[in-house]
Amino acid sequence: MIRLSSSFLTYTEDLIAQYRALDACAFRDIIRFYEAHKQSLPHLDILDFIEIEFGYANALFETGRYESFLVNVQYLLEALIYHNIQFVNGEDAYENLLFRKAAAHYQLLELNSAIKVLWELLRINPDNQAGSYLLKRCLVKSEPSFLHTSKAISIFLFLLAALIIGLELLIIRPFFGHLASQVEVSRIGIFIFALVLLIVTDGIHRLRSFHHVNKEIEKIRKSRHYL
Repeated sequence: MIRLSSSFLTYTEDLIAQYRALDACAFRDIIRFYEAHKQSLPHLDILDFIEIEFGYANALFETGRYESFLVNVQYLLEALIYHNIQFVNGEDAYENLLFRKAAAHYQLLELNSAIKVLWELLRINPDNQAGSYLLKRCLVKSEPSFLHTSKAISIFLFLLAALIIGLELLIIRPFFGHLASQVEVSRIGIFIFALVLLIVTDGIHRLRSFHHVNKEIEKIRKSRHYL
């Protein structure tokens, strides 16, 4: 049996004590502490090690270092599974990290990756409100082809209405005054149609995204109920 020296035990106890003395919201201090003691951390008890790794990952996220967070978080998620650890400092660490992983992808505009992670999160906990909300936002931002087409048509019609205004001012009213009212009605109609098209198709896309998420979450709840 390997016996650890008292000086080594004291060192590791001091290390975790130094970490816990840091303000939980002092994210830059947490990052500096982690980077200064990175080589010593694997010698800690696994729960203490995970606690510091968890705090470091959250600090990376909170300071906007999303790329570094994503590199770190996958290893940490695997460690939580391997050691069968669910809670860290009273938080559900796995769910917390999954949500932040998705949010980091979202911030980096990696919407497909964010959507994949969020579905994984909701399969674990369909009642995760933050996860369902972010998933809906991701789906809304992932615009389907019909929405791109409607936006292109609307932009074309807005430009056409602007062109008609120019023609109306420069040609129609000075030389063809009797046609002015008809031209005015036409360009107002074109503008309103373009605006309505844009609003309606965007609204349909949002409603479909929200309905899809709610429907799938309900399916997950029902499947869990029958297990």
